[in-house]
Amino acid sequence: MPFVRHAGVALTILCLTATSMGAAATQPADTTGAPGAGDPYFPRFGNGGYDVGHYGLFIDYDPATERVVGDARIRARATQRLTSFNLDLQLDPSTVRVAGAAAAFERHGRELVITPRHALRKGERFRVRVRYAGKPAQIETGGIGAWFETSDGAVVVGEPEAATVWYPSNDHPSDKASFDVTVRTERGIDVVSNGRLVGRRSVGGGQAVWHWRETSPMATYLAYLALGDFTFERGRTPGGVPYLYAISDHLGRVRGNAIRSLRASAEIVDFFARRFGAYPFSVTGGTLVNSEFDFALETQTRPVYSKVFFGHQNTEIIAHELAHQWFGDDVSVRRWRDIWLNEGLATWAEWFFAEHRGGVSAAREFAGTYRSLRWYRDFWRVAVGDPGPRRLFDEAVYVRGAMAVQALRTLVGKRDFLTVLRSWVRSRGGGNGDTGDFVRLTERISGVSLGQWRSAWLASRHRPAVSRAHGFPRFMLR
Repeated sequence: MPFVRHAGVALTILCLTATSMGAAATQPADTTGAPGAGDPYFPRFGNGGYDVGHYGLFIDYDPATERVVGDARIRARATQRLTSFNLDLQLDPSTVRVAGAAAAFERHGRELVITPRHALRKGERFRVRVRYAGKPAQIETGGIGAWFETSDGAVVVGEPEAATVWYPSNDHPSDKASFDVTVRTERGIDVVSNGRLVGRRSVGGGQAVWHWRETSPMATYLAYLALGDFTFERGRTPGGVPYLYAISDHLGRVRGNAIRSLRASAEIVDFFARRFGAYPFSVTGGTLVNSEFDFALETQTRPVYSKVFFGHQNTEIIAHELAHQWFGDDVSVRRWRDIWLNEGLATWAEWFFAEHRGGVSAAREFAGTYRSLRWYRDFWRVAVGDPGPRRLFDEAVYVRGAMAVQALRTLVGKRDFLTVLRSWVRSRGGGNGDTGDFVRLTERISGVSLGQWRSAWLASRHRPAVSRAHGFPRFMLR
C-alpha cells in the first residue's frame, strides 16, 4: 500500500524567485529517522531511515517473577544519513550501544529514540545492542494478543503488534529480517519459537538454554515464544518437508481432537505446495499451547493454536494458518490496509482444502455464504480492501475477502487463478505486496480486466449484485 500523500495545486510555482529556490536547495537534509514506517493505519508502528537484516535475541525468563531480561543484538543498514533513529519497545532499556559505542537514548511510550555517538552514513551497515527488562504481561497492545501467562509458563503471540512487549524492533511487516532466539529459563521448562531448534543445553543454577533460528525473512509480529511443558513430534511430510509439532501437556479434554487436527498439517502442507508452489520455509509444524485466547496465529514456520478451537476435530483452522505461510508470511502486506490479501486468501484456502477432500466445493461455499448473509447489512458495509484500523480483523475481511478470491477464481478460470497464486509467491516471496500489485499480476496473466470485480468486492460498501462481471458462478446466474 503506498504512502498517503496529499496532492495540491502549486499555483505559485512560477512566482518563485531565484533566491528562494537557492535557499531551498541549500536546506540540510533531515538526518532523523522517522518514528513510523508511513502506514496510515498505525502511524507509529515501525520506523524510518534503516532496514533490519537480523535480530539476535537473548532472553532470560524467570517464571517465579514473570520478569524478562533481554539483550537484543540487531544488524541493520542505514537508508539515509542518521544522527538519530527509533526502535519500537515497551520494556525498560538499560543500555544501548551503536557500532560498539555507548549511545544516548530515551523511551517515550513504544518509541525508543537512539542517538549514536557518530552519525551513520547512508548505506552504512551497523549493529545495535539494547539491554532491557520488564514484565511483558503487564503491557497492553492495541491489537490481538501479546503476552499470556499460563500455569506452566507463558506464550507471547499477537497481531498487528506483539514484538514491542518482548524485544526492540522495527515493528512493521515492511521490514522483514532473519532471527536467532536464545532463551534461558528453569531447567524443565521447554521453549518453542520459530524455525529450527539449533540446540538445547543445561547450564548452572538449574537452568537450560534453548536456541531457535529462522533464516528466512520474517515480519516482527510473526516471531513468538511458548514456554511450558511440551511434547515434541518430529518427522517429514510425504512430500519431504520437515515438521515439528510442539504439543502442550496441559490440553485437557481437547487433547485428542487437537492432536488429530494438528497431525493433518503434513497433508495440508503438501496439498498447498502442489497448488501454490513449494513450501517456502525450511520447516513446518504447529504449536498447541496451554491457553484459551480466542485466536490462532500464523507464526512463521509453526502456527500457534489455543485450546478453544478443538472442542471438535478442526482441520479448517489448521488449513487457514498453514495457507498463511504462503500468503501473509512469505508474501507479507506492505501496509496493513491490504490485510484481505492475508485473511481472504487463507479463508478461501480452507474452502479449497475442503473441496479437495470431497466436501462442499468452494463455489458452493461462496454461494451459500452470499445467500445466508443477505440481510447482514453491517457485514456488507465493510470495504475489505481498506477496512480501517478498527475493523482490521472484522469477519468481513475474512469471509468477504474469501468470497472475493473465489469470485476471482471464477472470473479468470481455475488454471490461470493457480498460475496467479504461484507467480505471486514466486515473484514476491520473502518480501511484500499490495492489492494493486496483485490485481496487475492477475490481469497480466489472465487478460481479464478486473475493474468491476475490484469495485464490487474490495471497494464497495454494499452487497455485490449477482453478475458475470462480478465473478458469480454460472448456477447463480440462471
